[in-house]
Amino acid sequence: MKLLAIETSSAVGSLAVLDGTAVFEREIATPREQSERVLPLVRELVTEAGLTLGSLDAIAFGRGPGSFSGIRLAAAVAQGLALSCSLPVIAVSSLAAAAQRAWREHGSRRSLVCVDARMGEVYWALFRVDEGLAEREGPERLGAPATLQCPTNEPWVAVGNGFAEYGDELSAHVAKAAAVYGACLPTARDLLPRAKRDCAAGRVSPAVAALPVYLRDESAWRRSSSS
Repeated sequence: MKLLAIETSSAVGSLAVLDGTAVFEREIATPREQSERVLPLVRELVTEAGLTLGSLDAIAFGRGPGSFSGIRLAAAVAQGLALSCSLPVIAVSSLAAAAQRAWREHGSRRSLVCVDARMGEVYWALFRVDEGLAEREGPERLGAPATLQCPTNEPWVAVGNGFAEYGDELSAHVAKAAAVYGACLPTARDLLPRAKRDCAAGRVSPAVAALPVYLRDESAWRRSSSS
């Protein structure tokens, strides 16, 4: 299977190309660079893999929640490339990608992912790894740190920058975690396992369906940005 993955929901962006079992990756170190570097890096990666965009099976993207500008960028680039080559798209939760990374790097089977959403709020969700894939337990939520609910019946790890950003409010939760991986950001590589499964099962969407998931109304972000 041949896939391109785009993940720009956090401070560090990344791209990955899957060709069978081989994965080719690039990182974009700062949010400011993401919009100008993403397309040149896509071309660079596809060429390095010995592929063309038209030879891909699908394009996966991190659909959020996360940085509003970042998830819009990933969705727009995925949509534009998919339209130009008549390819389908696969939207993958950016929170799930963070949990997938915790599994890949640390073997963490259960993760509470908490990401700073600004404006005194966090995005959060609980994930369990099943057959190598991070599966969500319950909905993705947006709310004050006080709304966070940690598991009580088995060990879990804390994943994401929300635990550090709201350290005082979440200290009781952190104390119950088996480990804390605050720097465990979602990556394009960690979109690939779910994208590969969904593509093989035919769970793909047309390019026009490449849309970000905000959880918060976009007008609230505009008010925050202008203040």
